[in-house]
Amino acid sequence: MKHPLTLGVLALAAAAAAASALSSPAWGHAFPSAEEPGAGSTIKPAPTRVVIRFDSPIEALFAKLLVTDDKGNDVTASAPQRSKDKRELAVALKPLKPGDYHVSWSIVAEDGHRTEGSYLFTVEDGS
Repeated sequence: MKHPLTLGVLALAAAAAAASALSSPAWGHAFPSAEEPGAGSTIKPAPTRVVIRFDSPIEALFAKLLVTDDKGNDVTASAPQRSKDKRELAVALKPLKPGDYHVSWSIVAEDGHRTEGSYLFTVEDGS
């Protein structure tokens, strides 16, 4: 016969192992590790492109990167391009005026997990 304290310790250990397994991070999702211009930044002069670096390789076919002004107008000048190392997504921009800009992105990691997000940056008046 096992001691009740031993059974309690075993039960607690089993519960901790189960909780740990359930709370493990979801491997395979690609998340931004750096943005240029940075999220929430105020910059001058206006950038000529937006670049987002991800912590895992991404698929080119499903990559979306859109930049809009405060009126919702698309200010991208080209389709997004993925870098050779498959971890950066960049898009060229039309000439930007001072104001707020919204960056939205959607990607699929190479293993099929989809992530998306958005952030703002502000272009300061250069005069």
